[in-house]
Order: sequence, then C-alpha cells, then structure tokens
Amino acid sequence: MKGIVLCADIGTTSLKAGLIGAGGEIISLSQQTFRKPDDIHAALAWLPALCRAVHEMCTEAAADICGICISGNGPTIVSEDGTTLLWNADIPPSGPAHSPAAKSLFIPRITAFRSMYPLQWDSSRYVYSGPEYLVHQLCGSDVTILPEARYAESYWTDEQLVSVSIPKAKLPPFVPVSYNAGKTIPSVTKQLGLPLPVPVLCGGPDFIAAMVGTNSLEQGKIYDCAGSSEGVNLCTPVPVKTPGILPLPSVIPGLWNAAVLQTESGRMFVNFKRIVEAIEERDISYAELISWCIANPESDGFELLELLADNLKKSINTLLSEAAENKIKIKLPVVVTGGQAKNEQWMQMKCDYADIPLAVCNCADAELIGDAVIAQAGLGNYKSIKEAADAIVKIIKVYEPDTAKKHNMLDTK
Repeated sequence: MKGIVLCADIGTTSLKAGLIGAGGEIISLSQQTFRKPDDIHAALAWLPALCRAVHEMCTEAAADICGICISGNGPTIVSEDGTTLLWNADIPPSGPAHSPAAKSLFIPRITAFRSMYPLQWDSSRYVYSGPEYLVHQLCGSDVTILPEARYAESYWTDEQLVSVSIPKAKLPPFVPVSYNAGKTIPSVTKQLGLPLPVPVLCGGPDFIAAMVGTNSLEQGKIYDCAGSSEGVNLCTPVPVKTPGILPLPSVIPGLWNAAVLQTESGRMFVNFKRIVEAIEERDISYAELISWCIANPESDGFELLELLADNLKKSINTLLSEAAENKIKIKLPVVVTGGQAKNEQWMQMKCDYADIPLAVCNCADAELIGDAVIAQAGLGNYKSIKEAADAIVKIIKVYEPDTAKKHNMLDTK
C-alpha cells in the first residue's frame, strides 16, 4: 500500500503512533508508555519510543511510508540537550495581568524554564515546544509550528518577547501546520528501519490535530477530546466571549473554536483506578474497571462515572446555548476522541447522560488521523487540510441516547 504516513502524537505519559493509509486506513497502531514521564529529560524518551512503535507496528510496511507527521502536547518547553519543562508542571507565578505577555500560553513557561534551568538556557541555541523538539531530532530542522496566523499572540509576538527580555533568536521561526521540515537524517532513518529518508511534516499541538482528526472544521461541529483533561469544542464563525468558554482560532482561517474545559476529568478516574488496584493488589484494565462500575450503580466508581458524564452534559449544554444565542446550526453527532472512545460501555453511558448522539471516527485517537490529514495536505496530495479531512476522516459508529436505560441504572441505586 503506497502513501502510508507514520503518525505520532506525544502525550504526557505515552507516545501514540499509527501507520495510516492515504484513504484513512488504519494499518497498525502502537502506544509506548514513558517509564519516567516527569523526568527532567523526559523529551529524550520520545525518539526511542517512536522507534519502538515503528518496529512493533509493521516493519514490512516501512518501504511504503511516504512521510512522518508529529503532534504533541503544549506548551511543553525543551532545550537542545532534552531538558524538559512539561506543559502541566508547576511553575513560578508569571507577570502582572496587564503585561503584554499575559495572553501568551508559552511565554510564562519559557521564562520559567529560563529561571529554573539557567545553564541549559544559556547553552542551548534554541528552546523548542514539544512536537518541534522531536521534529528537530528527526530531520535537524528548527521550527515552531503556528497553527494559524491568529495564534501569534498565544505563542509570542515581538512586543511580548521584549516585555520579558527574551531574545527572539532563542525561539525557532514560525512555520504553518503541514509544513515540510525536511527529510529524516541518516541516523534516524536507520533507527526507524526506513529504506530511504522521508519528509517530516509539522502536525502541531495535539488539540489542533484532534480538531483536524474529527473534521471539526466547519461551524456547528462539536468534538469532545479527553485525556488527562477533557475539552468539549464547538466550531464558531466568531470568537465567543462568554465567561467559562475559551475562544481560540480554528486551524481554518475565519473560523474559531469555543472550548469548555474539565481540567481534572481524566486524572480523577486514573486516581480511582490506582486506589482499586491497591485494594485488589493487581493490575486492572480500564475496560474491566468501567464494566464493574457500570454494573454496580451503588459504587463509588459509578458515582465518579456519573459525575464525568454529567460534566460532559453540562459542557455540551453550555455550547448548545451559545450556539443558539449566535444562531449557529449544530451539526450532530458530537465526535469523541481519546481513550474513552475505545470503550463501548462508557461511550453509551456518556451518550445516555448527555442525551445527544456521540460518534467515533476511523481512529479513536483522532490526533493520529489528524496527523495523517495534515501530512497528506503537506505532501500536496490535497489542495487544503479541509479537503484532506473530508476525504480521510470517516465516522464509523454513532451512539444514540437511551434515556430509559439511564433511568433504569439510577433506579437501582
């Protein structure tokens, strides 16, 4: 099969990778857990994890890989020696709210990196964001992936950098999503088991890759992206200014993304899982734990699932109200991405509680499909990211709400 893209998304605790065909075919998937995700040199684990994933997935397909596309969490900051300040690490308080840099998501972490790791700051020509560091390792290029021109203030502007005395030369230049950063260097080509060097495409932040991978690229579309945190997102024609809704530009010029965030949703269930495993003195899969929780409506686990499902309903209703206020026609179903999308029981429960159709695309980890879309556009096989998404992203299952089932579960409590 020709035209395969090696897609990789750098998470907080693991790297997910996939070999995805030109039409969105999922050839193989792999997830590589980081042994020390909070290590000061966490970024040095990313390339080895990608190499392990490639060899685990399908080495015989290596000859048909036409490109590599990288996305990842941000704003993680990494120096050239791999010193890493993760996006969720605690940092000292940033400057005053009226500072020119106050709107930047990156500058507070860049200044924190400078303060926390002065030797690494001084000795490193550049500091990178997460996916850009792996791009640098793969092909030697120095770039910062700007999702769309309107994101500059959320990254950095000349005025913002001057206000905190950060030299602009310390930061790699902006390039757009789908930018071809160059071909893999010889040593990496060999490590990956590729017969020839291949282009490395810039996927950008994971939430942009998920936006693309759910094809939420026209107004009225909603997607739910969950991992360590959860965000429900609505594509809008104008920036939303309602408190509690985060407005960010879409990757599509002229459109916007309105997000309602639940920052602790994933962590809450992970912590519950650890408690149960400690009591049971064994490892328990998420599927087993969710199945047990749903089968026992009187349990603390069911109450936690109920809380998360209710939070989803509140988030969706907030966005539906905003859409009605702005006369935006909603285009259902809501597309769900992340580990949650792989569990049918949990998906159905969320669907019942939200009382709205939910859907899963051809890859539950939409960041990977998004990377494939971005790569195919960057390779020139489509005229735009939107055209590529229309061709490659496919809904494979829709969950319809069964409110009677929800009430039956609640009646047994």
